[in-house]
Amino acid sequence: GITELRPGTYVLMDVAQGNAIGTYDRCAATVLTTIISKPTAERLIGDAGAKALTQQTRSAGICQTEGFGYIKGSAGVFVHAVYDEHTIIYDKVLNRELEIGDKIEIIPNHICPVCNLYDEAYLVSGGAVIDTLSVDCRGKLR
Repeated sequence: GITELRPGTYVLMDVAQGNAIGTYDRCAATVLTTIISKPTAERLIGDAGAKALTQQTRSAGICQTEGFGYIKGSAGVFVHAVYDEHTIIYDKVLNRELEIGDKIEIIPNHICPVCNLYDEAYLVSGGAVIDTLSVDCRGKLR
């Protein structure tokens, strides 16, 4: 029979579950961040930090995560650190490819608490927002 039910993680997937199945291609949710600074040839700073991604990591097992999120479309590039409002990324290639003001998508390590941070989720197809969903259960703990 059923021994475990994880509806949030299974529906949207995240870095931890991507690690378990060996691909991030099934991850349906990302957090959009804007590059706001490039202080060195390797370091990028984005405007989505711990308040947007959480500080959750998985420290062991098949779901073990590296960093605080995965940069979608950038093989092997992870968020190095998060502060309240900032994301720190180290990657020379990505730094050369991006300019201040460019937007990137970050796949969160654990999607469940990230969903609880937002009032709305945007459905995107082909780079265009096609609908907005209200996150009705957000913040309902009592």
